Amino acid sequence: MDRDPRSLSSSDLLTSAMARLRRRGTSLGGAAVAGSVLLQLPAVAGCVDAPELSAEEQHDWAQLEGRRDTTMVSYTGASWSVCRFPNTRFGCGSYEIFIKLRVRPVTGADLDWKRVGVVYKTLEDATERTAVGRYVATWADGDEEWHVPVLVSASQKTLLFDAWYQDGAGHTYVDDNQGELHVVNDGPAYQVVRVEPWRSLVTVDDAGVRGQLSVQLADLDYDKQLAVIATTDGWTTTTELGMGTSGQANKLYWVEDYPWSGRERWAIDVDLPGAAERFEYAVVYRHGVVNGARVYEFWDNNGGSNYVVTRGAID
Repeated sequence: MDRDPRSLSSSDLLTSAMARLRRRGTSLGGAAVAGSVLLQLPAVAGCVDAPELSAEEQHDWAQLEGRRDTTMVSYTGASWSVCRFPNTRFGCGSYEIFIKLRVRPVTGADLDWKRVGVVYKTLEDATERTAVGRYVATWADGDEEWHVPVLVSASQKTLLFDAWYQDGAGHTYVDDNQGELHVVNDGPAYQVVRVEPWRSLVTVDDAGVRGQLSVQLADLDYDKQLAVIATTDGWTTTTELGMGTSGQANKLYWVEDYPWSGRERWAIDVDLPGAAERFEYAVVYRHGVVNGARVYEFWDNNGGSNYVVTRGAID
């Protein structure tokens, strides 16, 4: 038996409504129906659980119900965080990450039915959740600025998300970065990609540079670019060692997934012949490298000093 709607919270209503739409098979053409359900909710900002997806489904509700149109809604590329629940002993227990969006208002919209937000997930928790934003300002060109707050734990400050906009006139629009999703990494880049020195072993001598490097990265998407940028002559010349398969020298290859963390390990078997005195390198990881998406680039360059192995030393 269904619960009395009067006893349900806005979070319960949103989850229930979207679950009903899924069961009825509402498609892109049903965006107006989805809008009417969602926009009857109170105008609140915050996070709610989105309906769970089956293993076969590759899109969230906003991608399924909305039309991709970055003229109507887009991520501006700006985000910031505020510490919540500070603890004098352990620091911040949680952070509220604000995501800045731009939307284009439409003539004749019913503002009671207007909503802007994101669908997001973290590396550690792939559950898709919906956060609803709040209006902030109208720009000189008539577009509006909205801020969407997402509350996460201190250990989950890397988000994958798309932006959605229900315009109050029966339409839903989405900016999902051409299907690749946007990324916010609120913190150092090593949260996304990092060299693992404790697994790496490289030597430099008269024969050249030889050994193995290990790299840990966040599994943001199957499509990715990963490369080691290196030099043996103080950056007079540069070598880029890209991706390949196990057994190929000087090519990065997948090794294993780290359980329960949304991370994976890659390795590269380095073999650069020719006498050298010094091997210096950094690692770059790019997300959004297909479909004309916005590319997000993350570096581990050892805090700006690069990783260095000298003759006679072992890294």
